[in-house]
Amino acid sequence: MATISFHLDDFDEKVIRNYAKSKDMSLSSFLRSVAIEKIEDDIDDELYEQSLQNSKNECQDVTLDDLKKAMSRYY
Repeated sequence: MATISFHLDDFDEKVIRNYAKSKDMSLSSFLRSVAIEKIEDDIDDELYEQSLQNSKNECQDVTLDDLKKAMSRYY
């Protein structure tokens, strides 16, 4: 298991700790879930934009294999 560290000012640290505690989550679990959600949202946005561009160019729908190929670079 990897360890990632970063610096926060005291106020941000307190807000994050208290929020995680209010959700009955460890700080590590909370930060991991937030990071993963952000990555998933960005992937969704990117795929949406690609799909929108493809539909404007009158391209065919994205196949499941193409979707898996696009997603594989994140895993």
